[in-house]
Amino acid sequence: YHRHLFTRPYALVRLSPEAPVPVVKYQREVETLGGAGLVYENLKSLGIDTTLLQTKQPSSIKTRVICDGHYITRIDDDKHADGAVVLDIVKANDVSQYAYVILSDYNKGVLDNAQAIITHLNSQGCRVIVDPKRDTSCYKDAWLVKPNNSEFTKFGFNDWPGNIITTNAGDDVIANIDGNNYTVAVDPIEVSDVTGAGDCFLAAFVYGLSKGYDYPYCLELAIKGSAESVKRVGTYILTERDLTTQVIFTNGCFDILHKGHLTLLKEARALGDRLIVGLNSDSSVKRLKGAARPINNEDVRKEQLELISYVDKVIIFDDDTPYNLIKEINPNLIVKGGDYTVEQVVGHDLVDVHLIPTVPGHSTTDIIEASK
Repeated sequence: YHRHLFTRPYALVRLSPEAPVPVVKYQREVETLGGAGLVYENLKSLGIDTTLLQTKQPSSIKTRVICDGHYITRIDDDKHADGAVVLDIVKANDVSQYAYVILSDYNKGVLDNAQAIITHLNSQGCRVIVDPKRDTSCYKDAWLVKPNNSEFTKFGFNDWPGNIITTNAGDDVIANIDGNNYTVAVDPIEVSDVTGAGDCFLAAFVYGLSKGYDYPYCLELAIKGSAESVKRVGTYILTERDLTTQVIFTNGCFDILHKGHLTLLKEARALGDRLIVGLNSDSSVKRLKGAARPINNEDVRKEQLELISYVDKVIIFDDDTPYNLIKEINPNLIVKGGDYTVEQVVGHDLVDVHLIPTVPGHSTTDIIEASK
């Protein structure tokens, strides 16, 4: 548990006559869950079906005295739980209906039998995510671990064989998930309080997983969630509004990339936080352009688009139009070239449309004709 005692100065400057310590005036008190409880509160606030496993074991309490937004002191009342009892409780619960189980380890006894707990959860088909506080051997076979940079070094996670996300205060977040490496930049931000930032990070990441987002986007959401937390004094509970991003959608064949394509993609990305490109499949292109097209197959076209920094995600669709894909993605804005009118843009009845002027003298058809 976290308990925050907010105070106001009794005077501009006043020390206690009994000892050289500040005298503060009590204002209000806020009590919140911590650790796994804070992750739970965040996920519940974000609309995710989640359950907090109550063990009825002793809980530690951290009391922070905060005066005008600054910490005066912290008072810890640590309790040690019986790990054997916790293991029995976990084994007595059927959790097979849950996709993910989060273990927040604070080395206070609850996860003294973490390895046995993970083995049991794996047997029920759950993906186990661990916020660690001890050596890597304790978490063998967990689906993912999330140490900070200090824990990464201290507990030997440099040899971790599975999925891992490493955070490092305001520096880049580094991850390896399903064999792919990701490095996501963290924008500079004014920090008020880091309490609970890791819990918000984890909750936002799992929120993204539950929505079916790709790993890079889940990491971006996690960073956004922790950033929202550190802006505020005390623990913070995220809302979906905190994680909302402006999703931009555009589509096309993108058969032979040229300056017109790149200009469209760059300007489209500048209109929001995330650009998703709908890419016509090979069969879709043939129906639209004729048997001689595409010049490049869909795998090549997709890979080329993914190499462009303005593009966050590429989705291949097989229909003649991306209408069903637009309904599924539900973007905030559709962007197309200026050779269309708004009424001609597929999906204009679903989402607002923004037209970007075309670049004269640049088209795939012109390139093909010139090559002949």
